[in-house]
Amino acid sequence: MDISTPPPLPTLPKLTGEIILEVFTHRSLRFPGAPIDEDSEHGDNERLAVLGEKVLEAAVTDTLFRKRPMLKGSDIEKRRKELLSAKNIEQWIVGYKLRDKLRCSPDAVQTLQEPLEILLLFNSYVGAVYATQGMHVIVNWVGALVDPDYVPASQSDVDMDPLYNAKKFKLEQFSPALAATPEPMIPPPPPPLGPPPPLPLPPMMSNPLAPAQPNTAFLPLFNQTANQRRMFVEYPAQFSGPAHAGKWNVKCVVNGIEKGSGAGASKQLAKEEAARQAYFAMGWAPRSS
Repeated sequence: MDISTPPPLPTLPKLTGEIILEVFTHRSLRFPGAPIDEDSEHGDNERLAVLGEKVLEAAVTDTLFRKRPMLKGSDIEKRRKELLSAKNIEQWIVGYKLRDKLRCSPDAVQTLQEPLEILLLFNSYVGAVYATQGMHVIVNWVGALVDPDYVPASQSDVDMDPLYNAKKFKLEQFSPALAATPEPMIPPPPPPLGPPPPLPLPPMMSNPLAPAQPNTAFLPLFNQTANQRRMFVEYPAQFSGPAHAGKWNVKCVVNGIEKGSGAGASKQLAKEEAARQAYFAMGWAPRSS
């Protein structure tokens, strides 16, 4: 057997549901300057990567901290830096074939092996596992990933951990004092004398398709205009096709009437197109002279 062959990777925690699309949809497929999709529970892979970076660092640190014989603090930091290097994480990405599932624009393919893209992909997956399955799953997976001698801990082991018990003791010690402090009574505000006055109509805006505004996002513009006109807007969405290469179809429904529809590789792109069609269907775009 070749001694240079890396050991087999531990089983990758599986993701289910819409979060798979959020992890494996590259930012190159999102509309430039588009706001975060508030209908999404987790946002996008960049948000998940920020979360995953800190979770991954904590899990690796915990594994090295518990290793016997004990490592010095400086050795823990040195070893953690080596384990979380882009070169090492690239081996995990290749071993788990994560890049095979990533959807991106053709122009972005050549950048996917750059260090920032490597960290973004793996950290976003870690963040998704943490957000949906918790720290217990992360600790056992990452522990086995970085230490061949790691022994997975059960949830009961985590509950009995002295570090956790110390925190629990401090909370129980100070909670009674906090609970005994009555909250001040605040009188309720007086009822309104009448309905609020209607909001003024928004001022006329420049043509969103004018040459000076080629990348204007219609979604926030449409939602703001509809809100000021006190119109109720919904965006029912459907996803079709395989999880790694499907398509979103979104409708823009105003006061119960469909005014636009859009389709795209991401939910945000489809929603943007639906809002654009609805904006013109409502007659809100200034007519060219």
